[in-house]
Amino acid sequence: MKLSEIKGDRALDMLVDLIDPITLIAADEQIIKTYRSNKPYIILIKQLIADHKKEVLTILAILNEEDPATYQPSLITLPKMLIDLLHDEELMDLFRSQAQMTESASSGPVTENTKDQEAI
Repeated sequence: MKLSEIKGDRALDMLVDLIDPITLIAADEQIIKTYRSNKPYIILIKQLIADHKKEVLTILAILNEEDPATYQPSLITLPKMLIDLLHDEELMDLFRSQAQMTESASSGPVTENTKDQEAI
């Protein structure tokens, strides 16, 4: 299901559920690096599954209106769902914006506090 198809209260409920798994994935520097490298989607999918299996299943379950605790997609449907997920521009915009917020939160230089230091 595409994010653009979800409206109203249902959209808000889904957004609340999607924030945690999206934040965990978007904070992963290796995932961001692979995504930005413009490598084929299959490389990104492989890395997502290897490093964030639980988050990927949670996102897919939420988007398919299933319970993440019991969601078990088949091997046949999983690749198509993941490719569709990566082609969903609205969802990818969420990842991009979350990654930018994560990066900017710690991009400033560390400065030393020299106030009131005694000479040794």
